[in-house]
Amino acid sequence: SPQTTKIRLENERLSAEITRLKRLLENSPDGAVGGIDLLSQSNSFEVHAADDSSNRMEKLENELRISKELIQSLKLERKKLRADKNDLLSQVKQLCSSLQDKEQELRNFIRNYEQRIRESESNSAKQSTERERERWSLLKHARDEAERSIALAAQLNARDLQLQRTQEQLQEARRQLSGCMSDQESLVSAAPLTPPSGLMAHNAVAPASTPGVGYSNISGTPGDRGSCSADSGVRGSSDRESAAGDLNLSDGPCENGPCIQVDSDSVSLVSSHHNVYQYGTPKERSPTLSPLNAGAYSRSVDSAALSSSYRSVEQLGSPVDNENQTFARRLQQQQSASGAVPAASGKAQNTGLTGRTGRGGTWGSISRVFARSRNRNKNAPIDTEATDFQWSPLTEEGYAEKLRLLREASSMPMERWRASQVLAWLEVALGMPQYSGRCAENVKSGKVLLELSDAELETGLGTTHPMHRKKLRLAIEEQRRPELVRYPTIGQLGHTWVASEWLPDIGLPQYGESFMHSLVDARMLDTLSKKELEKYLGVTRKFHQASIVHGIHVLRIMKYDRQAIAMRRLQSENVDTDPIVWTNQRFIRWARSIDLGEYADNLKDSGVHGGLVVLEPSFSGDTMATALGIPPSKNIIRRHLATEFEALILPARYVIFCQMEEYPMDSSRATSTLHKGSIR
Repeated sequence: SPQTTKIRLENERLSAEITRLKRLLENSPDGAVGGIDLLSQSNSFEVHAADDSSNRMEKLENELRISKELIQSLKLERKKLRADKNDLLSQVKQLCSSLQDKEQELRNFIRNYEQRIRESESNSAKQSTERERERWSLLKHARDEAERSIALAAQLNARDLQLQRTQEQLQEARRQLSGCMSDQESLVSAAPLTPPSGLMAHNAVAPASTPGVGYSNISGTPGDRGSCSADSGVRGSSDRESAAGDLNLSDGPCENGPCIQVDSDSVSLVSSHHNVYQYGTPKERSPTLSPLNAGAYSRSVDSAALSSSYRSVEQLGSPVDNENQTFARRLQQQQSASGAVPAASGKAQNTGLTGRTGRGGTWGSISRVFARSRNRNKNAPIDTEATDFQWSPLTEEGYAEKLRLLREASSMPMERWRASQVLAWLEVALGMPQYSGRCAENVKSGKVLLELSDAELETGLGTTHPMHRKKLRLAIEEQRRPELVRYPTIGQLGHTWVASEWLPDIGLPQYGESFMHSLVDARMLDTLSKKELEKYLGVTRKFHQASIVHGIHVLRIMKYDRQAIAMRRLQSENVDTDPIVWTNQRFIRWARSIDLGEYADNLKDSGVHGGLVVLEPSFSGDTMATALGIPPSKNIIRRHLATEFEALILPARYVIFCQMEEYPMDSSRATSTLHKGSIR
């Protein structure tokens, strides 16, 4: 500083002055200053000079002392300034480090903020895309349903029109039949017909004196329908109408008399007082649609509905010249397919009254269905003999045999099981028939199955899915040491019950497909881990995981006894008690009963059930309000819900948590899982 520099210069000047004075004192022979000759002075001057020199010396010494003190003070001040400087430097360093930390925190905050913004934008974009996709899918579905309804309405109108025209055709057919009865009776008197034994095969035989009379000599099979007799005619019943085929009657005469022909699908029988339904077994007289040909029947009726609706009453009686050859060809094809040999098919070409053979009509389609059904019925005994002895759970015999084997296996340890018992246990008890083929090849006894490791299960049975392998391993270990099983009824709850009943009960039916695919049964529920929930079952939301954990906890409390659970639920069905066993649907009804019906449906697929509500201490009225979707601004509704919720849950929690010492680990694990999740 300038002051320090000034003091330093003053100090140097004083030091130089002191040095000069010392030199003068040393050079002076008598100690006088300034080189004064003492010999030429008087004694008084000497004394005066001595006093002056001593005073000057004292003054110089005082100045020297003051200079030393000043220098000492300057050194102290300099040392103090150096310490202050060090302090300032340390403070500056601290400020710089704190500034760097703040800058790094600011950068991290900005980065996280930008990342959240990007995530929110991507989520909003995904949601908008999903909403748009759902909107278009709904629009497409609505359009398809509208088109389907229009098509159904058109089909209904066509069916009505077809029914009306068919009734008109029946009236016309009855009128025509009444006119041809007298001619048929004369033909019968000329050449009486006798039915063969067991079958109603009518043969129209022309007398030798009247050549050229055309009759269709077609052998009928049991179940073939159609007749022009006075007894059968064209009846109004639906059974006769559906089997009559494309009937076309004409009043036009044949060459030497009237003749009648019916479509070959329903086998024409000429002029008989006997009815075809009088012969054969009841099954043969009344063929019905089996499950095998029901689909073909419906398809044939639908495809022929519109085309047959254009048939008019006038076309019913109009003769068609070029249909004779078509009828003959169809007759030969159908009789060759059904095994019947025509006796006099050549004479059918000379008839004046022909059967309509158009394939667009409904009657022809139904007749073809019955023809195919008859052909299948002829081959049915062979197929039945081939499949009756196949050991499959789809057949009653195979399933009963497997149940018998299971009953035998339940009374003996697994190491004494035979291969058939192992196979029945795998298919029926575990519900894993997809591995029965490999099991039959590689596992010949229960002892072999007990000795298989997980790797051998994968290679020997093909259980590549980890959850399937775990299910099989748990079941094997249960059979190995049955006395160590904690819950005797746990084996009765299979994967179908878990996916179709238990998951909907706890309000998570959306995971039914993944649970069914993984074959999760009650044994697997009891040993389920968080990793398996997330990786194999797709349950990633923490709240849903907590819901499943508490649901399993309720099953453990009830010892996996579904009958006990059902009994307790039945007792609390109409009374607001015992909420720990309530299902998700029961909570929805409870929400409606406390005048919250407009929010009750929000609990569907939410995972809210009695085990979660009662066993989770942090589940409060606000949590239930959030699950119901009640806005935070509606305080009155939320207070009402909280009052009703506490009146329902607090007594149940008091009873349950008095008994919770048996399950501390499960409860703490479920609580930690719930705290990490949220209802969204």
